[in-house]
Amino acid sequence: MTALASSSPERCRTAQWRVQEYSCGFERPHGGGWSDVRGRVVGPNDGAVTIVLGGISADRRLIEDEDGPGWWPGVAEVGGALDPTRRRLVSMDFLDDAAEPFPTVDDQAAAVLMLADTAGIERFALVGASYGGSVGLSLAAMAPERVSRLDLLCASAGVHPMTQGLRAIQREILKLAIEAGQGARGVDIARRLAMTTYRTPEEFARRFGPEGEPGGVEAYLSARGADYARTVTPERFLSRLASMEAANPDLSAITCPVNLLAFTSDRLVPLEEVEATRAALTGCDSRLVVHDSPYGHDAFLKEAARVNAFLEGRHD
Repeated sequence: MTALASSSPERCRTAQWRVQEYSCGFERPHGGGWSDVRGRVVGPNDGAVTIVLGGISADRRLIEDEDGPGWWPGVAEVGGALDPTRRRLVSMDFLDDAAEPFPTVDDQAAAVLMLADTAGIERFALVGASYGGSVGLSLAAMAPERVSRLDLLCASAGVHPMTQGLRAIQREILKLAIEAGQGARGVDIARRLAMTTYRTPEEFARRFGPEGEPGGVEAYLSARGADYARTVTPERFLSRLASMEAANPDLSAITCPVNLLAFTSDRLVPLEEVEATRAALTGCDSRLVVHDSPYGHDAFLKEAARVNAFLEGRHD
């Protein structure tokens, strides 16, 4: 990959810890031309470096700042497993170029490596949740000498056929909406559909049953869809969905220790997919931790105590 340029790091004056913003351009190694990479490094320069990648909605605002909350409260905060006063935390905006060929998971991994190079980081641990876990597997296979440890949450190398079907429907919704000149409406509806799969039926029944929240499930889905449509264009949503289908890392090339966290209620990344991923990690030590949770795929966001224990190595 070839770097185009990198910005000088900028320090946020209002934060309680050191914050540096980085950007660079690079030529995507698998075609598609140049892409811009934007990332953030938070924490002390002498802290242990951990790259943190989340789901498709995650971005470089991992930690709360003056512009709003971070995307992983309870975990990426003071006192959490990803404490910005103790660790040097790296996060980034996923590539979501709106024109085909869309960025692949391998392109995302290459972008992470370019960001690390720009920040002067050679070796690091990596925490990947959901989509970020797929990127983490690709990166650890692509550059095994640079990854010291890989923690995966609600993530696998393969994609379950039910999940493939869901994403195919979402892509069709977006394409039809774009053709009809109703792109934002398409993002809204496609996001609503996704929200029905992140949690369990039991949690929906508890939350939206007769004694549940006012307005019920329709109001909840409408709000979540509208929020997403305000910040994500249909072309970029389509790009992110397309990139999720292209992962095929050589898991046998991964040499660092790998820890995997799965939840039995996760319908997007079922336990059997995580187990298959672990079985294919033949070149490294690995450990799988399994919990029950009412939150399904969203458990990595909702089960902060269990996630913190997992990331701190308290696996039992």
